[in-house]
Amino acid sequence: MVASADARCRYAVSRRASRVAAATALVGPICLALLALAGCTGSIAHLHPFDGMRSVHCGATDDTEAVELTYLGSGGFLMTWNHHAILTAPFYSNPGLLQVAFGLPISPNTERIDAHLPPVDDVEAILVGHTHYDHLMDTVYIAETHAPRAVLYGNETMAHILAAREHLRGRVVAMDDAAGDWWQPGRWVYVADRSIRFMALRSEHAPHFLGIKMFGGSVDQNQDSLPRTAYGWKEGQTFAFLIDFLGTDGAVRLRLHYQDAASNPPAGFPPPSENASADPVDVAILCVASFGEVDDYPEAIVQQLQPQTVILGHWESFFRSPDLPTQAVPLTDTKQFALRLTHVLPDGARWYTPRPRAALRICPR
Repeated sequence: MVASADARCRYAVSRRASRVAAATALVGPICLALLALAGCTGSIAHLHPFDGMRSVHCGATDDTEAVELTYLGSGGFLMTWNHHAILTAPFYSNPGLLQVAFGLPISPNTERIDAHLPPVDDVEAILVGHTHYDHLMDTVYIAETHAPRAVLYGNETMAHILAAREHLRGRVVAMDDAAGDWWQPGRWVYVADRSIRFMALRSEHAPHFLGIKMFGGSVDQNQDSLPRTAYGWKEGQTFAFLIDFLGTDGAVRLRLHYQDAASNPPAGFPPPSENASADPVDVAILCVASFGEVDDYPEAIVQQLQPQTVILGHWESFFRSPDLPTQAVPLTDTKQFALRLTHVLPDGARWYTPRPRAALRICPR
């Protein structure tokens, strides 16, 4: 849709939303319902999504060691390195926007997950950036059914919600106390026979639209059952993750920075001690959704990390079945995002937008 139409959509939502106080419980459902009726979205053509496999910084032969990143939709990536695998929380159920907005019951679409999820039985860790339904709801079923070896790493809200699941007891780790940020380093967690390590970084979640952030807050007590509506899947502390893929000597072979929510700077930035080290960030996974609701995104994070490869995630609408043609997240100016990202890229760097199931094979520099 052209920019003028997108502006009309925002104006229509703004006029109606202004009639209701932002603090009332009805603001979220009303605004989201109006958004659904408006149906405004940018063209995915501006993001140049691709299918299949792309190789980055790899030689002509296939025997070079590489990190393989397969996009699973929403914030989900399957990351494999030297016969080990970790996962960031994927999402396939995609309940409709009106169903979400009006607090109707939602639950994992297990048939859809089974059909679309690649084999993940060897996954050893699942990193959950925050606990909204589009990041944690499907992950519960995946961890119980498809990834029985995986430990889930996320926030305290996740730990309290997942206390309801007997099969996940002993497999859930809250990272709030171990997380770092721009001012101080966090604690490294080693997994996959010490061939992969990660550090949680305190970040934040952008408002969804017009400065309104949905499903905020935290869950502070252990639950007896999983949430029945989207409003029960509260955000908790949002994390970014710094992920290192290590050689047999323990040296960093490739460093990746992952975000599943756009943020204001410096939220989500690695601590200066890591930025100043001999291990620069090679790959940055950025979040397209709601980028216009925060300041200087993606410019600030790209300027800070200086990655040679940027990968876009959370760019497609998660209100549509993955069996339907892909559309961009509603109210996303995809052209503006692409222009701003291209303008700020370091010399020689490139950005990529994988479609769900597409993959990148990235060789260490």
